[in-house]
Amino acid sequence: MTGTESAASLLRRLRREQGRSLRTAAADIGIAPSQLSRLERGERGLAVEISERLATYYGVPSEVISLSRGELPEDIVRILQDNPELISRIREEFRDASRSAL
Repeated sequence: MTGTESAASLLRRLRREQGRSLRTAAADIGIAPSQLSRLERGERGLAVEISERLATYYGVPSEVISLSRGELPEDIVRILQDNPELISRIREEFRDASRSAL
């Protein structure tokens, strides 16, 4: 997953990488194919319950899907709130890592 991959494109990519049809995946997850199609096109919001089912189905941590929606896990938010100095440390560390990757 790239840092800019949306939840919609992530879901579509995971399904396709696993060789699953839209109908099969939707049936296995317990939603209508039209609902999964709208999720994969970004036309429908992703409820927490569905997000968790999708993560389990595709075998990825639920945080992967949450992050693709721009959401941080609550425990990480609390850690950063309690230790705001970590924000600048993280930025500095990964700024250096992204420069060396170029």
